[in-house]
Amino acid sequence: MVGCSGKSKGPEVSGTVQFDGKPLSQGLIHFEPEGSQGRSAARVITDGKYAFPPGDNLTPGTYKVSIRMTEPDSGQDADAAMKEGVNGSSFKNPIPANYNDRSELKVEVTAEGPNDFPFDLKAK
Repeated sequence: MVGCSGKSKGPEVSGTVQFDGKPLSQGLIHFEPEGSQGRSAARVITDGKYAFPPGDNLTPGTYKVSIRMTEPDSGQDADAAMKEGVNGSSFKNPIPANYNDRSELKVEVTAEGPNDFPFDLKAK
């Protein structure tokens, strides 16, 4: 069969996000590679869960992670909303900047996995 190598298309990455002890109802999570390896990717957080399926731009390596809350029913595209950053909509993101615009969160994605990353954010 043409194009079927039997190899995985890349690591699967998933996890949970809690904000002050409760699952984040709706938000965005963005993985930005450190250095010149890899590509960035963003996904929607729903009911405290997120997932990047295999082959979804993420490759093994170290990533800076940014997390934002979004307005209910905003319909925001994850990649576009993360690029807007603080210059985006007038919605006031209650998540502190050290988790998004000045993120201190980092993870190491591996080829072997598991790549399950829980985040427990605090409102200062």
